[in-house]
Amino acid sequence: MAHPYKTYSLDQLQEEVEILKEKLKRAQLEGKTNHILVYKRKIELVRSFMLNSEDFQPGDIFEIIEEPDYLFEIIEISGVTAWGYTIDKKDGKKDKEQRGKLLAQIRQTTERP
Repeated sequence: MAHPYKTYSLDQLQEEVEILKEKLKRAQLEGKTNHILVYKRKIELVRSFMLNSEDFQPGDIFEIIEEPDYLFEIIEISGVTAWGYTIDKKDGKKDKEQRGKLLAQIRQTTERP
């Protein structure tokens, strides 16, 4: 199923991020933990659509933003999701199971396992 964000312009995506940020602020003020998590993930999703998926290639290694002790090696890209393996920075061990990460959840790094 195609996601409607795929059809949005960059300006529309940015506008959607701002709307979601406002909803996130309201949820935080009201202490709605579940809503906070949902809005944070939606913001990551929209930001992923703002990135160029061609900047992410199989074999590339990225830092996982919310998991600073791990790197992420991309095996394949599907839409705005990178599929691959986490790598422990301390011992260089690669996880045995593939995981999916939204493109906005990873960033360039100069570190190597």
